[in-house]
This record gives sequence, structure tokens and C-alpha cells, in this order.
Amino acid sequence: NKAESDFTRRLDDMVKTQKKIEELKQTYLSWSLHDSDMRHEGMKEAKFEAARNMLIKNKLTLEEIADYIDLPLETVQQLAEELKNPVE
Repeated sequence: NKAESDFTRRLDDMVKTQKKIEELKQTYLSWSLHDSDMRHEGMKEAKFEAARNMLIKNKLTLEEIADYIDLPLETVQQLAEELKNPVE
């Protein structure tokens, strides 16, 4: 029975280790997705800020700003409206 109990103990340890590895994988994936989301949000905010700055300088058309910043024209138009009529 000692061989059987050693075998089952080792098997149980391997199962626990595998479960822990799976938990760690899930945690890493969750962190990785969160980091990716934050990076994308930061890039989006940078585009909005650049578009706002270009709109304030008033040197380019809305179409040019949308093209240069790679934002939809509708978004640039909305930003332009927000700058004209700031929310209080």
C-alpha cells in the first residue's frame, strides 16, 4: 500500500500544481488584457488631445485633422463642437 499511497500523493501534488498553473495563467491573461486596454485608451486620449490642439490652432480643415490624426471625421466634428460650446 505504500507504493499506492506514494503514487496517489504524487498524483495529487501534480494535479494541485496543474490547477495552480491554470490559475496563474488566468491571472496573467487578465492583467495582460487590462494593460492592453489601458494602452489603447491612452493612445485614444492622445489622438483626441492632438485633434483638440489642432482645432484650437485653427490652421487645418476638419477633414485634414481627421486624416492626420486617424480619427473619424464625425469625431473631429464633435470635438470641434465641444470646443465651440464647452460644457459647464
